[in-house]
Amino acid sequence: MFAEIDAASAAFAEKTKLPGLVAGIVDQGRLVHVTAFGLADREAGRPVETDTAFRIASMTKNMTALAIVSLRDAGKVVLDAPLAEYVPQFAAVKPATADSKPVTVRDLLCHVAGFVTDDPWGDRVLGMTPAGLDEVIATGTLFARAPGLAYEYSNLGYALLGRVLTNVSGEPYQDYMRRLFLAPLGMAHTTFDAIAAARGDYAFGYRLDGKTWSRERIEPDGEVGAMGGLVTTAPDYARWVAFLLSAWPARDDPETGPVRRASVREMALYHAPPFQPDGPPEPRPTAYGYGLMDTEDPRLGRVLHHPGGLPGYGSHVLMLPDRGWGVFAFANRTYAPMSKLTPLLAQILHDAAPKRPPVAPSAALKRAVDAVIKAYTSGRIEDVADACAPNLLLDTPPPLRNAKLADLKRKLGEGTVAAIEPTHALGGTFTLACARGRLKVTLILSPERQPGIQKLVFDVEGARDGKK
Repeated sequence: MFAEIDAASAAFAEKTKLPGLVAGIVDQGRLVHVTAFGLADREAGRPVETDTAFRIASMTKNMTALAIVSLRDAGKVVLDAPLAEYVPQFAAVKPATADSKPVTVRDLLCHVAGFVTDDPWGDRVLGMTPAGLDEVIATGTLFARAPGLAYEYSNLGYALLGRVLTNVSGEPYQDYMRRLFLAPLGMAHTTFDAIAAARGDYAFGYRLDGKTWSRERIEPDGEVGAMGGLVTTAPDYARWVAFLLSAWPARDDPETGPVRRASVREMALYHAPPFQPDGPPEPRPTAYGYGLMDTEDPRLGRVLHHPGGLPGYGSHVLMLPDRGWGVFAFANRTYAPMSKLTPLLAQILHDAAPKRPPVAPSAALKRAVDAVIKAYTSGRIEDVADACAPNLLLDTPPPLRNAKLADLKRKLGEGTVAAIEPTHALGGTFTLACARGRLKVTLILSPERQPGIQKLVFDVEGARDGKK
């Protein structure tokens, strides 16, 4: 599998004309593979190594977002409070319209503040000074539309979140991020200072105009690094990915990370209207959470992801929280399309992995399954009345249910449970392997102290019986 990942990465680098790239695979909390290809410095012929540092641009945003949520958890920030409570200069900003609602911290997190998409501009102003950001706030034409109406990606919004972090924490954004995340997670080779990083094992950024390569200037660290200033290595970034993935599944274990697991999972929920990702139209619902995009992929399942792009760099991270897998890739060419590589590598990982073991049903669901089997065997729903929610025998009276059970038994014969597939703790499906066919049963339990069967649906060889 890893040889296939290496070959796919090398072929991608050749096809897309990348000077160099590094790609990493995280599995169950560990960096299990890194592939490095090409050149970090074309002029010197220095190769990309597994520890070479790259700028990862907007992949910084999920770290910024989680830092904001951590302040919310500490009671220092209210996400639905007006931004002006934490950035006083914003109180003087003229609203988009007279009837606009105030821009809130949450609006910035999920890109619904009404600001214009600003990647080309934002990518060249990472070195902006505090006074420069003050000037943008005071004199800029900020709004493309009123806040809260639509998703529109905004670097300025995340720059302002950096100012929130600075003002509320009482220390520069970069220092706060080091204290909150980089030091606790052991990310010793991650920094916001690209100029300092370039004195070590650093991938210089390049652009390709026709057949001519040129090196991009290094944007210095500045006031707006919260929108895309991180420089990191594959081993360091794997620690961040492993930390994020450790939030799944929800469980009773003690907290071990710098921010609560529930707060990480909150980042991955839909907090903005769905949008169509770049590329050909596909039936994949995608929406922005807090610094992460959430997509339902027909092959891979639920995917959390985010791209990064700067003059000289392209990057992408893709995480499958239900499998504990993370795939990321960095390259040193302007806007390198790494979001096309990570799904390819994830598919290789998916195809090579053993089938997931079945999820064990909860005690409540197992009790409900046993009750349905008992009713099927006896032909009397009343025999399991104590396992039914109050509505079940009212929605369809027992004589009708019993007639249905008798009809199923006559067609299919006796059955044994072949598989139980929980959807969650209070619902799922199971299959009865019967003498003359298969019966699929869908259950939903009630939210009572003793969960009872509130919905019961039978499918015979795919033909749905619509009665509850």
